[in-house]
Amino acid sequence: MITYVLWVALSILLALAVFLVASVMERRDARSEDAPGGLVQFWRDFRSGLRRGDRRRTPKPVDTDMDAFFAATVESAPGYVDAEELTDVLQRAREQARHTLHVGHVEVSRPARRSA
Repeated sequence: MITYVLWVALSILLALAVFLVASVMERRDARSEDAPGGLVQFWRDFRSGLRRGDRRRTPKPVDTDMDAFFAATVESAPGYVDAEELTDVLQRAREQARHTLHVGHVEVSRPARRSA
């Protein structure tokens, strides 16, 4: 029984340490003068996350049709996957695969074939 209690206590302390490190890292990223940060701010954030009042203030769902949804989320930037960039990457990988032999744990490169 005592082993179980020790493991639970250790797990809780480890979780609190992870939350504290995450709070400190977020504070370093923010670099804001008005945010106090540290252990006091961590404790305030932790308590505010446990309050029931915050859960009741969730926004109401909004009904919309698919056309309006897609019209509102149109991106003018190029897509995440660019076909030309992907083609170049695949071409380079194909060339590298043609000129590289894998022998055990040693990688051996052979010279590229030159067309006559």
